[in-house]
Amino acid sequence: MNKTYFNIKNAIVATSLSFLMNAPILAETLQVSWSDSSSNEDGFIVEKRLLANGEFESISTLAANVSSYTDSDVILDETYCYRIIAYNQAGESPSEESCLAVIDESETDIITPKIPSKSTDPIYSYTDISITHQFISKPTTIELDDKKFYSFKNDETYNEFYSDSSIYNTEFYVDNGQAKEYSRDYFVFQKNGNDLVNGYTYMGFNSNNKLSFDMKSNGGKQVATLYMQAGVWTNETSSIVVTVGDTEQYITLPKGYSWQYISVDITFDGTVPITITTDKDQGGYSGLMFAGIVINDPVFIEEVDIEEPIQYASLLSVDTGVDTTIDVSSVEFTTYAMQKGNDEFSDASVESISYFGTNRTSSNTYKFIIQNDVTHSGYKLMSWNEENGVTIKLESGESQINIVSLYFSAGAWSRETALIEVIINDQSEFIELSSGYSWKKMKVDIEFEGELNLSIRPSGILGGYSAFKFAGLTLY
Repeated sequence: MNKTYFNIKNAIVATSLSFLMNAPILAETLQVSWSDSSSNEDGFIVEKRLLANGEFESISTLAANVSSYTDSDVILDETYCYRIIAYNQAGESPSEESCLAVIDESETDIITPKIPSKSTDPIYSYTDISITHQFISKPTTIELDDKKFYSFKNDETYNEFYSDSSIYNTEFYVDNGQAKEYSRDYFVFQKNGNDLVNGYTYMGFNSNNKLSFDMKSNGGKQVATLYMQAGVWTNETSSIVVTVGDTEQYITLPKGYSWQYISVDITFDGTVPITITTDKDQGGYSGLMFAGIVINDPVFIEEVDIEEPIQYASLLSVDTGVDTTIDVSSVEFTTYAMQKGNDEFSDASVESISYFGTNRTSSNTYKFIIQNDVTHSGYKLMSWNEENGVTIKLESGESQINIVSLYFSAGAWSRETALIEVIINDQSEFIELSSGYSWKKMKVDIEFEGELNLSIRPSGILGGYSAFKFAGLTLY
């Protein structure tokens, strides 16, 4: 990497830094090394920041002629950026920053290549294929209930009885690097709260590497959800290429130097070949991680005419001046992190809460209290960008109309008109902020029967401190 050169006052010899990032020593540490081509520094200052946080902080001051530093304050699967500052009495000179992901190299097996789950020459036949995807928050646990599941990590199938559909002929073709199996504390697939398998199989982000497998439906249209992770350590636009039969979709990663978590829904019938690769080659820590596939539809039953389910929803009210302390002593609630309580107070249920775009978690401001005791706190913070937001799926009690109250804050540091878009079963409602340069703490009530799909996001893009904070909801 080309680095900054600096000239210190009074004709003192210039110093140049050539900044090198080495592979992690352990999961708990990483080493930062640099090339010191100067002879006049008094020492070096090591600065560090999280990739998602723009503020550098000083973590160590080192003596002259030192050329490496071991950082033990790191967390698995985070990306850290470092900057080295050479100094003497005449001044300072910083290097450019360089970023590094912390990746656990333990508990891995090399696959060269992965042997197919079955040795079969299928006859492909299909008529109806579609591919959709979404970027999801980091999935700690995924509850399968009784759904059929295939793990790419161990080539095993779980809940076989659930569906006649099958996944077979799984192969990893690795031309560049190796395929490896990783155990993780996320991508944990469970049945009734009990762990079945965790982790994924990894391969480098290279267009000559690919995963291929076949899927056979149970006699009708089937939907399978593939869970994966991907990241590129570059700012160059890069995509994952998913091909199902004759249908191809490019999944473009929204940014570099970070991991993205993705669910891909594949709708198919008959028997189809599937391949997943990349559109270009990226080095460093760039890679694809494949966790598994969930078969969502059970054993095929001949279609019969049934009544359409009732689906009703309506926006009731918007309050922009509520307290951030939410008393849930006698109401069912769910926090931004899917922490639930008091489900005995309502027959309605929250099926899922997921986030899209860029976000981070804060543990302050909002509090959920029961009998004056704080049970949960915090919110999910997103900058004011229409690419950021939250998606919520709910189900009412049977033949009941329920009310969901959404708690969130919005602040627009602008004199322009600022809107929050609330999408209720594909119908958009807009909430206008009455003024800028302040936080509006909101409670939005929506009544519904049947399935309710909600999406909340800022409208447009605003800078400064403009942001959206989602705390959680209550159900009546």
